[in-house]
This record gives sequence, structure tokens and C-alpha cells, in this order.
Amino acid sequence: MMVQATLFEALEAPRNEREARFLAFHQENPIIYQLWDRFTRQAIAKGYQRVGSQMIIERIRWETTINVIDARPDNGEALKINDHHKPYYARLWMKNNPNYKGIFGTRTVEGDNE
Repeated sequence: MMVQATLFEALEAPRNEREARFLAFHQENPIIYQLWDRFTRQAIAKGYQRVGSQMIIERIRWETTINVIDARPDNGEALKINDHHKPYYARLWMKNNPNYKGIFGTRTVEGDNE
């Protein structure tokens, strides 16, 4: 028996393969979004009205590599964050913080209906 997704589930479905990989990574590594949120809020507190996702992702890489925030996988290897995840973290953060919609510049991604 085939079960159709509800409209809500369909809207939450990944739009493309990169987004699907992001969602899996995000679910496995919640610390990354926590750091994204923390560093974005720090930038806002300093008066930034626009924040670059590259700046945030590089700060996360620094913190999880140099400052050794506990974000390493169980195998002891350094956590690797794919650059393709940046637009999805930016969109997720703005979705969760609608008062700051537009703080990250975004372009359309494969599967957008814009």
C-alpha cells in the first residue's frame, strides 16, 4: 500500500539532494546549528544588520577544530562541514528567527518555487 504525504509533509520534504544531505548532517550534528545561532546572535549584538554565512561557517570550523568544542564524531576524526550546507543553515536560522529575515543573503536553490 502506498501512502501519500500530507501537504505539510510534502512542504517539509527536501527540495534536492544537497538539502537531503544537509538535513541528515543537521540531525546528526545539532551542535553546529547551536553554534550558528550563537555566533549569529553575537554579530547582531555587535550591530550587524547583514551577516555572511561564510563568516559564520568559518567561525564554527575554527571553534570545532582549534577551540575543540565537543563536536567531533565518535570516531575521533575532526568534524567536516560541507560548504553546501551554508545556505540551508542560513534559511533555517531565518525561518526560526523571522524578525531577522534577510540577515543572510540567499539565492535560489534547486527546487525553489521562486
